[in-house]
Amino acid sequence: MEVIGIGNAGREICKLFKHKGYNTYSIDNHGDASIKFPKVKTIEEAEKVQIDLTGLKNNVKSDEILCIMAGSGLITGACLKILENFKDKQINFLYIQPDTSFMNNSGRVRERVIRNVLQEFARSGLFNKIWMVSNKSISNLLSDISIDNYFEKINEKILDIWHQMRYYSKATPLMGNMEEPQEQNRIATFGLYNLSDEAEQEFYELDKVREKHFYFIFSEETLKETGNVLDLVSRKLEKARDGEFQEVSYGFFSSRYSVDKVYIMYYTNHIQSETGKRSVL
Repeated sequence: MEVIGIGNAGREICKLFKHKGYNTYSIDNHGDASIKFPKVKTIEEAEKVQIDLTGLKNNVKSDEILCIMAGSGLITGACLKILENFKDKQINFLYIQPDTSFMNNSGRVRERVIRNVLQEFARSGLFNKIWMVSNKSISNLLSDISIDNYFEKINEKILDIWHQMRYYSKATPLMGNMEEPQEQNRIATFGLYNLSDEAEQEFYELDKVREKHFYFIFSEETLKETGNVLDLVSRKLEKARDGEFQEVSYGFFSSRYSVDKVYIMYYTNHIQSETGKRSVL
Protein backbone atom coordinates (compact mmCIF):
# COMPACT_ATOMS: atom_id res chain seq x y z
CA MET A 1 0.00 0.00 0.00
CA GLU A 2 1.16 3.52 -0.86
CA VAL A 3 -0.26 6.74 0.55
CA ILE A 4 -1.33 9.93 -1.21
CA GLY A 5 -2.20 12.95 0.92
CA ILE A 6 -4.20 15.81 -0.58
CA GLY A 7 -4.27 19.23 1.07
CA ASN A 8 -2.75 20.36 4.35
CA ALA A 9 -4.18 17.61 6.56
CA GLY A 10 -3.31 14.91 4.04
CA ARG A 11 0.25 16.23 3.73
CA GLU A 12 0.80 16.35 7.50
CA ILE A 13 -0.57 12.84 8.09
CA CYS A 14 1.55 11.55 5.20
CA LYS A 15 4.63 12.58 7.16
CA LEU A 16 3.57 10.28 10.01
CA PHE A 17 2.87 7.40 7.63
CA LYS A 18 6.32 7.88 6.11
CA HIS A 19 7.89 7.44 9.55
CA LYS A 20 6.08 4.08 9.75
CA GLY A 21 7.79 2.96 6.55
CA TYR A 22 5.07 3.64 3.99
CA ASN A 23 5.82 5.21 0.61
CA THR A 24 3.98 8.54 0.72
CA TYR A 25 3.25 11.39 -1.69
CA SER A 26 1.56 14.71 -0.91
CA ILE A 27 -0.22 17.23 -3.13
CA ASP A 28 -0.59 20.68 -1.60
CA ASN A 29 0.46 24.32 -2.00
CA HIS A 30 2.93 24.02 0.89
CA GLY A 31 6.62 24.10 0.09
CA ASP A 32 7.38 20.59 1.39
CA ALA A 33 4.66 18.87 -0.64
CA SER A 34 5.79 16.19 -3.10
CA ILE A 35 3.75 17.87 -5.82
CA LYS A 36 3.06 21.58 -5.65
CA PHE A 37 -0.56 22.63 -6.15
CA PRO A 38 -1.14 26.33 -6.87
CA LYS A 39 -3.02 28.49 -4.42
CA VAL A 40 -6.63 28.97 -5.47
CA LYS A 41 -9.45 31.20 -4.25
CA THR A 42 -12.44 28.96 -4.97
CA ILE A 43 -13.23 25.26 -5.21
CA GLU A 44 -14.28 25.84 -8.83
CA GLU A 45 -10.83 27.21 -9.60
CA ALA A 46 -9.26 24.12 -8.02
CA GLU A 47 -11.34 21.89 -10.29
CA LYS A 48 -9.81 23.56 -13.37
CA VAL A 49 -6.17 23.36 -12.27
CA GLN A 50 -3.98 21.23 -14.52
CA ILE A 51 -1.01 19.57 -12.82
CA ASP A 52 1.37 17.01 -14.27
CA LEU A 53 1.00 13.74 -12.34
CA THR A 54 3.05 11.62 -14.74
CA GLY A 55 5.93 11.30 -12.26
CA LEU A 56 3.58 10.35 -9.45
CA LYS A 57 1.85 7.71 -11.57
CA ASN A 58 5.20 6.20 -12.49
CA ASN A 59 6.39 6.18 -8.87
CA VAL A 60 3.31 4.46 -7.45
CA LYS A 61 3.96 0.73 -7.89
CA SER A 62 1.47 -0.77 -5.46
CA ASP A 63 -1.96 -1.92 -6.61
CA GLU A 64 -3.44 -0.43 -3.42
CA ILE A 65 -3.62 3.27 -2.58
CA LEU A 66 -4.73 5.03 0.57
CA CYS A 67 -5.83 8.59 -0.15
CA ILE A 68 -6.00 10.95 2.85
CA MET A 69 -7.86 14.24 2.79
CA ALA A 70 -9.85 16.56 5.04
CA GLY A 71 -13.00 18.16 3.75
CA SER A 72 -12.30 21.80 4.51
CA GLY A 73 -9.70 22.93 1.97
CA LEU A 74 -10.28 24.43 -1.47
CA ILE A 75 -8.01 21.75 -2.96
CA THR A 76 -10.83 19.25 -2.37
CA GLY A 77 -12.20 20.47 -5.71
CA ALA A 78 -9.31 18.73 -7.47
CA CYS A 79 -9.57 15.45 -5.54
CA LEU A 80 -11.58 13.44 -8.05
CA LYS A 81 -9.51 14.65 -11.00
CA ILE A 82 -6.34 13.58 -9.15
CA LEU A 83 -7.71 10.12 -8.37
CA GLU A 84 -8.81 9.63 -12.00
CA ASN A 85 -5.13 8.95 -12.65
CA PHE A 86 -5.28 5.88 -10.39
CA LYS A 87 -8.55 4.27 -11.45
CA ASP A 88 -6.65 1.05 -12.21
CA LYS A 89 -5.71 0.81 -8.49
CA GLN A 90 -7.70 -0.28 -5.45
CA ILE A 91 -8.40 3.01 -3.67
CA ASN A 92 -9.22 3.30 0.01
CA PHE A 93 -10.11 6.78 1.18
CA LEU A 94 -9.38 8.12 4.67
CA TYR A 95 -11.64 11.14 5.09
CA ILE A 96 -11.07 13.53 7.97
CA GLN A 97 -14.08 15.63 8.91
CA PRO A 98 -13.02 18.95 10.48
CA ASP A 99 -14.86 20.28 13.49
CA THR A 100 -17.49 22.22 11.56
CA SER A 101 -18.24 24.46 14.55
CA PHE A 102 -14.95 26.23 13.76
CA MET A 103 -15.79 26.72 10.05
CA ASN A 104 -17.61 29.54 8.26
CA ASN A 105 -20.77 28.85 6.28
CA SER A 106 -19.06 28.39 2.91
CA GLY A 107 -16.59 25.97 4.51
CA ARG A 108 -19.40 23.91 6.03
CA VAL A 109 -21.21 23.73 2.68
CA ARG A 110 -18.00 22.70 0.91
CA GLU A 111 -17.30 20.01 3.48
CA ARG A 112 -20.81 18.58 3.27
CA VAL A 113 -20.75 18.42 -0.53
CA ILE A 114 -17.36 16.71 -0.82
CA ARG A 115 -18.19 14.27 1.99
CA ASN A 116 -21.40 13.16 0.30
CA VAL A 117 -19.74 12.89 -3.12
CA LEU A 118 -16.94 10.71 -1.75
CA GLN A 119 -19.41 8.42 0.01
CA GLU A 120 -21.38 8.01 -3.22
CA PHE A 121 -18.16 7.07 -4.99
CA ALA A 122 -17.50 4.43 -2.35
CA ARG A 123 -21.04 3.04 -2.53
CA SER A 124 -20.78 2.78 -6.32
CA GLY A 125 -17.56 0.73 -6.01
CA LEU A 126 -15.17 3.34 -7.42
CA PHE A 127 -13.48 3.28 -4.01
CA ASN A 128 -12.93 0.05 -2.11
CA LYS A 129 -13.83 1.75 1.19
CA ILE A 130 -14.16 5.21 2.65
CA TRP A 131 -12.96 5.40 6.25
CA MET A 132 -14.46 8.38 8.02
CA VAL A 133 -12.99 10.01 11.11
CA SER A 134 -14.07 13.18 12.89
CA ASN A 135 -11.65 15.61 14.49
CA LYS A 136 -14.29 16.42 17.08
CA SER A 137 -14.89 12.77 18.00
CA ILE A 138 -11.16 12.03 18.24
CA SER A 139 -10.40 15.13 20.30
CA ASN A 140 -13.02 13.99 22.82
CA LEU A 141 -11.01 10.78 23.33
CA LEU A 142 -7.75 12.56 24.13
CA SER A 143 -6.99 13.77 27.64
CA ASP A 144 -3.75 15.56 26.77
CA ILE A 145 -5.02 17.66 23.86
CA SER A 146 -4.63 21.44 23.79
CA ILE A 147 -4.95 24.30 21.32
CA ASP A 148 -1.20 24.12 20.76
CA ASN A 149 -1.05 20.39 19.93
CA TYR A 150 -4.63 19.90 18.62
CA PHE A 151 -3.85 18.70 15.09
CA GLU A 152 -0.64 16.93 16.09
CA LYS A 153 -2.43 14.73 18.65
CA ILE A 154 -5.39 14.02 16.37
CA ASN A 155 -3.14 13.08 13.45
CA GLU A 156 -1.10 10.76 15.67
CA LYS A 157 -4.30 9.04 16.82
CA ILE A 158 -5.46 8.61 13.22
CA LEU A 159 -2.16 7.02 12.24
CA ASP A 160 -2.19 4.73 15.28
CA ILE A 161 -5.70 3.37 14.72
CA TRP A 162 -5.14 2.90 10.98
CA HIS A 163 -1.83 1.13 11.49
CA GLN A 164 -3.22 -1.13 14.24
CA MET A 165 -6.36 -2.08 12.32
CA ARG A 166 -4.51 -2.71 9.09
CA TYR A 167 -2.22 -5.10 10.94
CA TYR A 168 -4.93 -7.01 12.82
CA SER A 169 -7.34 -7.13 9.88
CA LYS A 170 -4.70 -9.11 7.99
CA ALA A 171 -3.65 -11.24 10.98
CA THR A 172 -5.11 -14.66 11.75
CA PRO A 173 -7.07 -14.63 15.03
CA LEU A 174 -6.45 -17.27 17.68
CA MET A 175 -10.21 -17.71 17.79
CA GLY A 176 -13.19 -15.95 16.26
CA ASN A 177 -15.86 -15.78 13.59
CA MET A 178 -14.70 -12.73 11.68
CA GLU A 179 -15.29 -12.49 7.94
CA GLU A 180 -14.83 -9.81 5.32
CA PRO A 181 -17.52 -7.08 5.52
CA GLN A 182 -20.37 -7.45 3.07
CA GLU A 183 -19.68 -6.02 -0.37
CA GLN A 184 -22.19 -3.18 -0.10
CA ASN A 185 -20.91 -1.92 3.27
CA ARG A 186 -18.17 0.39 2.02
CA ILE A 187 -18.58 3.30 4.47
CA ALA A 188 -16.62 2.64 7.64
CA THR A 189 -14.98 3.98 10.76
CA PHE A 190 -12.97 2.82 13.76
CA GLY A 191 -13.71 2.67 17.44
CA LEU A 192 -12.44 1.73 20.88
CA TYR A 193 -14.29 -0.49 23.33
CA ASN A 194 -14.04 -0.39 27.11
CA LEU A 195 -14.39 -3.86 28.59
CA SER A 196 -15.27 -2.48 32.03
CA ASP A 197 -18.16 -0.16 31.26
CA GLU A 198 -18.94 -1.51 27.75
CA ALA A 199 -18.67 1.99 26.27
CA GLU A 200 -17.99 2.31 22.54
CA GLN A 201 -15.98 5.30 21.38
CA GLU A 202 -16.40 5.85 17.65
CA PHE A 203 -14.01 7.92 15.58
CA TYR A 204 -17.06 9.00 13.57
CA GLU A 205 -20.61 8.41 14.74
CA LEU A 206 -21.91 6.23 11.92
CA ASP A 207 -25.66 6.07 11.50
CA LYS A 208 -27.36 2.73 10.75
CA VAL A 209 -24.30 0.52 11.31
CA ARG A 210 -24.73 -2.82 9.55
CA GLU A 211 -21.65 -4.59 10.89
CA LYS A 212 -19.44 -4.37 13.97
CA HIS A 213 -16.14 -6.26 14.01
CA PHE A 214 -14.54 -6.53 17.46
CA TYR A 215 -10.79 -7.09 17.75
CA PHE A 216 -9.85 -8.32 21.24
CA ILE A 217 -6.12 -7.71 21.65
CA PHE A 218 -5.29 -9.62 24.82
CA SER A 219 -2.06 -10.16 26.74
CA GLU A 220 -0.65 -13.64 27.11
CA GLU A 221 -1.74 -13.57 30.73
CA THR A 222 -5.37 -12.84 29.86
CA LEU A 223 -5.40 -15.47 27.12
CA LYS A 224 -4.25 -18.10 29.61
CA GLU A 225 -6.79 -17.21 32.27
CA THR A 226 -9.22 -19.92 33.22
CA GLY A 227 -12.80 -19.22 34.16
CA ASN A 228 -15.51 -17.28 32.42
CA VAL A 229 -13.57 -15.00 30.05
CA LEU A 230 -15.27 -16.42 26.95
CA ASP A 231 -18.70 -16.28 28.52
CA LEU A 232 -18.08 -12.69 29.63
CA VAL A 233 -17.06 -11.64 26.13
CA SER A 234 -20.02 -13.47 24.60
CA ARG A 235 -22.47 -11.58 26.81
CA LYS A 236 -20.79 -8.26 26.06
CA LEU A 237 -20.97 -8.89 22.32
CA GLU A 238 -24.66 -9.68 22.54
CA LYS A 239 -25.27 -6.41 24.39
CA ALA A 240 -23.26 -4.53 21.75
CA ARG A 241 -25.65 -5.60 18.99
CA ASP A 242 -27.98 -2.75 17.98
CA GLY A 243 -30.96 -4.56 16.53
CA GLU A 244 -31.51 -8.00 15.10
CA PHE A 245 -30.28 -7.07 11.62
CA GLN A 246 -26.86 -5.89 12.73
CA GLU A 247 -24.01 -8.37 12.31
CA VAL A 248 -21.50 -8.61 15.16
CA SER A 249 -18.30 -10.61 14.77
CA TYR A 250 -15.11 -10.94 16.78
CA GLY A 251 -11.54 -12.19 16.87
CA PHE A 252 -9.05 -12.83 19.67
CA PHE A 253 -5.45 -11.79 19.03
CA SER A 254 -2.32 -12.13 21.10
CA SER A 255 -0.40 -9.05 22.25
CA ARG A 256 3.09 -8.79 23.70
CA TYR A 257 1.90 -5.93 25.90
CA SER A 258 0.36 -6.33 29.35
CA VAL A 259 -2.60 -4.00 28.73
CA ASP A 260 -5.64 -5.49 26.99
CA LYS A 261 -7.24 -3.45 24.22
CA VAL A 262 -10.38 -3.81 22.14
CA TYR A 263 -10.81 -2.14 18.77
CA ILE A 264 -13.94 -2.01 16.65
CA MET A 265 -14.50 -1.59 12.92
CA TYR A 266 -17.93 -0.30 11.95
CA TYR A 267 -19.44 -0.72 8.46
CA THR A 268 -22.55 0.58 6.76
CA ASN A 269 -23.94 1.37 3.31
CA HIS A 270 -25.78 4.54 4.41
CA ILE A 271 -24.61 8.01 3.45
CA GLN A 272 -23.65 9.90 6.60
CA SER A 273 -24.80 13.38 7.53
CA GLU A 274 -22.67 16.02 9.24
CA THR A 275 -23.55 14.88 12.74
CA GLY A 276 -23.31 11.20 11.93
CA LYS A 277 -26.81 10.62 13.27
CA ARG A 278 -29.01 11.57 10.32
CA SER A 279 -28.97 9.67 7.04
CA VAL A 280 -29.02 11.28 3.64
CA LEU A 281 -30.87 8.72 1.56
